[in-house]
Amino acid sequence: MKIKEKPWNFKYEVCTIEDCDKAHTAKGMCQMHYRRVKLHKDPNANARGHKGKRSTYKMIVFKGHPNANSKGGIAEHRLVMSLQLGRPLLPNENVHHINGDRKDNRIENLELWSEMQPSGQRVEDKVEYAVEILKQYAPHLLEGRS
Repeated sequence: MKIKEKPWNFKYEVCTIEDCDKAHTAKGMCQMHYRRVKLHKDPNANARGHKGKRSTYKMIVFKGHPNANSKGGIAEHRLVMSLQLGRPLLPNENVHHINGDRKDNRIENLELWSEMQPSGQRVEDKVEYAVEILKQYAPHLLEGRS
């Protein structure tokens, strides 16, 4: 059994997650499992892939696309968003994976983000904010527009 009582009320010697023998850090779990619970609410979640390695973006060869790199490659999520918008992405725009899975490039999992000041806001939130500012400070600019 993994739970062991110590004379100084130290309950756990090793992680209580099944098949894990790493040292206990917090709440009966090792540092890795505790972090997964904090981030994903699941001690067995591993959003980054095997052993915490970052998964890379899937690259597509699309020579001539305005967002392609010098070798003609473009990250699939950027291509999907560009095709959805019907235009190339602007230099201050990036594509965010909603569920954090870099290999899930379905359009419903992608959001267009703008890096204009302030950094990292969704375009739809910025548009809503801009309309609120115009209503407050320059309502005449919104007249005749729906």
